[in-house]
Order: sequence, then structure tokens, then C-alpha cells
Amino acid sequence: MKHTIQRTILFIFYLIFINFAQASYCYTGFSHYNLLVEEDGIYLQETVKDHNKVSYVSQSKVRLKDITDKGMRVISDDDENILILSNANYYFIPKSLNYAEENKFTPLFSENEVSKAVANHFFLISDNWYYVSYYAPRGETYKQKIPMLKGNMEIIVNFDDYKYLLKHDNYVYIYDKNDNKLEKISHQGNWEIITNFGSEALLKDDNAVYVFDNRRDKFEKIPHLTPSQTHLFQSHYFLDRNNRYYLYDDDTFYLINLAERFKYTDITNEFNLQGKYDGFTKAEMHTNESGDSMDTKDGLIWLNIDDSFTPVKATYLNAYKDLYVYHNKVYADNGDLYDFIHHETAPPDPCYGDSLYKDKSIDLSNVKNPRELHRPLFSVFFDNQQQYSLKEDPLRLEKIAPYDYSRLTTTDYIKIKEKQIFIDERQLDTDQFQNAPIFLGSIVNIVRGCDGYRSRAEIDYYYFFTDGKKVYAYINPGENQKPKVLDNISPRNLKVNDYDTLQKLLNILVPPPKEND
Repeated sequence: MKHTIQRTILFIFYLIFINFAQASYCYTGFSHYNLLVEEDGIYLQETVKDHNKVSYVSQSKVRLKDITDKGMRVISDDDENILILSNANYYFIPKSLNYAEENKFTPLFSENEVSKAVANHFFLISDNWYYVSYYAPRGETYKQKIPMLKGNMEIIVNFDDYKYLLKHDNYVYIYDKNDNKLEKISHQGNWEIITNFGSEALLKDDNAVYVFDNRRDKFEKIPHLTPSQTHLFQSHYFLDRNNRYYLYDDDTFYLINLAERFKYTDITNEFNLQGKYDGFTKAEMHTNESGDSMDTKDGLIWLNIDDSFTPVKATYLNAYKDLYVYHNKVYADNGDLYDFIHHETAPPDPCYGDSLYKDKSIDLSNVKNPRELHRPLFSVFFDNQQQYSLKEDPLRLEKIAPYDYSRLTTTDYIKIKEKQIFIDERQLDTDQFQNAPIFLGSIVNIVRGCDGYRSRAEIDYYYFFTDGKKVYAYINPGENQKPKVLDNISPRNLKVNDYDTLQKLLNILVPPPKEND
């Protein structure tokens, strides 16, 4: 019953996520900024791309009136500013077209003053370190001297842009820019950051592994780990995505839960009590939409059930490692397989017998290519030919119409093989192509923007290809696999992955409104 309730909750969350993803195109997408040197001056260019990180949404630029040195160099950048060296002076360029166009830039320091610049904010001036920040709305620069810090320094990790973990003369320091406070952590040795979780970071040196919690200024050694053997693995389980990690070396295994302020729990003994003695680093960790598992390469798969690992004598269906085969039956969920094995070994309930139990193995008779079957999303199965959904009574996979699930992923997957084109593992119709396809790029057309929470946005995705003779457009390829041929344009001189080229091609198919309209 517990697993059934959990799966029901997961499915409800999934439906909410689907609706939200389809309805939320009010934002401008992901912005990327770069500086252009052109004949008439220096420009800040903003390129906006869709969630898939392939399709252009827009591109625009403004000229920097006060930056005229065409020999200027980009030193570093962060989420807010680009640090440049121009006419022998350091400047901050804000990552905003409005602010960059309005601001009159004043030098931070001269090139001769600066001995070293680190990570966009720290400058070594006359053997003194300064923290420098820039507030674009007012065009104001703030400089703070850190008198306690001298000589060489490097940043281990930045927490939320106001606290830094620094390494200086073999010691580690916490620097709080709000209080201009530098606090030494008593430790010596070489440091390496394993990962940064935002407010927490995992660090290791030659001797141990540590966790630093920025919110509580807590620096703590995690016991029993050998740094050279330590591995970190992130779960992609639907319910625990971005919250659950596994940290382990050969003989110690921890669960890490970020939702509980970086709580780490040693579950090594659970493995040992069930007969696992041959080392964790030899095993393979796998994660999927229904749970996590570990393959010990000895005929056992360890299923994670409610933060406990249980061994089963099963195999994976294929290389995707997200479906299990047990006694020639296929299971798509950790809980379903666990319940079946428990039912096999446990005595029947004296009151109900087997009447409450239902075998959750899946009938694959409708699947075209079962050896490639996998689960890209919680309620979607795919065999690289056809998409399926899971149906009840009996439990089986039924074909469903293709849907453009790429809009829910972080990036489109485009593959060209000879004369074939695949977008998100969906094959497109290329019968009209005379030669191998070349991908020119993708752009979106916002048919109608969303009106707050009242209406959904309408967006069309255009993917352009050429065979060297003609140009082809696939419009929403998740729904339409046949191309539209642009007969009146030659592919000659068309640029690949160029916004102006893609906008020109889009305007042929969707003419922009006239100024008088």
C-alpha cells in the first residue's frame, strides 16, 4: 500500500509538471551575453534560447558608448557582469542591454595597479586584496579592502555571491563580504572541491572528506572515507531529484539528503548484514524515474526501497538500466519488483490470502522493439521506434501518439546518420533529401504569448536542414515528421547556427506583420 500511494503521488506531481511546462512560456528563455568588436564600436550582444538550449528565441545588441578600445580583453565573467581590460583599465560590463546602454563606465583600477584578478570580484592591489562589486541599476561600484589577506589566494567555492571559501597559504578561510569578515578554518594541505550544492559544499584533501555548510558556518569532517576512493552519485529518481545523493568509497556508503540540510546517513551496515563484502567502488550505480539501483556484477541488483537497499537476483532488460527482468517477467518499478519478491517469500495473509496482491509485471506483447525499451519519463515508455503508456487491467503497454517531450528536457538531442535525422530519438521523414542532411539550426515562433495564468502560450518550433541543394523546415517535429521545402531560397551562403540566417528563413514561412498592421 505504501508503494501504491507513493506512485500515485508521483503521477499527480508529473501531471502538474506537464501542465506547468506547457503553460509557462511567459519568460524570455535562457540569456547568454558576449562582446562583439565591429567596425563602428564595441557591442554587448544578448542571445536568448529556449529551454532546449538549441532553439533561438531572440538576439539583440547595444553599442557601448564609453568602451572604444577594439583591443579590449575579456578577463572573466559571472551571472551579473563581464570583467574586461580596455585602454589599460578594468571595467565591469553589466549583463543587461538596458543598463549597458545607459551606463557611463568608470574604471575600477588601472592595469598597472592590479597584480592579480580572481573570479570577477577579487583584486590584488599593492599586496592588499579588495572585494569589488558593481550595482548596475545605479551604476555604482563598491570596493572593500580585506586587510587580513595577503599574497596568493584562490577561491574554492562561492556560496550565493556573498560568502566564499578561500585557500590562502595552505589555510582555508570563510570570507563574508557583507560583514567584510575573514575567518580561518584550522587546517593545512591541498584542497579539492568535490561539488557545490549552493549553501553546502563537499571538499576533500589528502586526508579526509569534509562538508561546509554556509548557512551555519559549519565545517565538518565526514568519517571513514578515503579521499582517493570517494565517489559522489546523484539520484534522478522523480521524487528525490536534486535532493538525494550517494557518497561512498570502497567500504563506506552514505545517503545524503539535501532537503534535510545535508543530512548524511551511514548505511554500510545494511549492506554488510545482507552479505555485501566485496567493495562499493567495483559496483555500478544507476538511477531512473522509478528509483535507484546498484549492480554488483555478481547476479545481484540492489534496489533502493525507502532509503534502504535490498538485493534481488535479477537483471536489467537492456543498457538503459531502468527496467528489470525477474524470472522472465519485466518490471518497471523498484517497488513493484520488491513487492513481488516479498509476496513470493512471505507467508500469505491469514485473513485475505492472495486476494489483495496484484502482480505488477508488464505485458510487452504490443512493444515493437522490446530489447530497446526504456522509460524517458515517469509515465512514458519508448523503444526507439514507438512511444507507449502504461495501462491497467491487465498491466500492459499501449501505443500513444508522439508528443514533443523535448520541451520538458534540458536539451534537444539531434542526431544525423547518413540520410537519417533523429530529434529526441524520433526519426524524421528525409525521403526528399538528395544528400546527407546538414543542420542549419532551430528557432521558435511565439504565436501567442501567455496572459498571466489565464491562457497558455502558443509556440512553434522550426528546425532547418539542407542537403546542399534545397532547404527544408520541420515545424514542430514532435508532431510533424514531414518537412516543408523552401523552394525559393538557395542554401548557398547560408550560415550554420546563425540567428540572422534562421530569422530570415522563419520570415519566409511566417511573414512578419507589416508596420501599418
